[in-house]
Amino acid sequence: MTLNLQQLALVAFLVEALIQTIKPVYDKEKGWNKSAIFSLAMGIVVCLFTNVDLFRELGLSGQIPYVGSVFTGIIASRGSNFAHDIFKYVNGKAQENPMTGGVG
Repeated sequence: MTLNLQQLALVAFLVEALIQTIKPVYDKEKGWNKSAIFSLAMGIVVCLFTNVDLFRELGLSGQIPYVGSVFTGIIASRGSNFAHDIFKYVNGKAQENPMTGGVG
């Protein structure tokens, strides 16, 4: 499989989401951030239950089932603006190339 620009962009979004989501989860002085943990858990649970997987949509299927949904949940936990930008990007690419679902 060759990595295309859309797939690379999604992986970059994931890395950004992971870094920005994990950083505020624990602070040495304040301890555990329950809001950040709750947001992360809700994003993952919702994506797992609804079978939302941006990675599958862009042709990045992994070896472990549900990991794409977990990663999508992490992205979603960043908030509606962040997730909306990604969904808009993916949906726009899918509409540009409907025969391949936006891949290629």
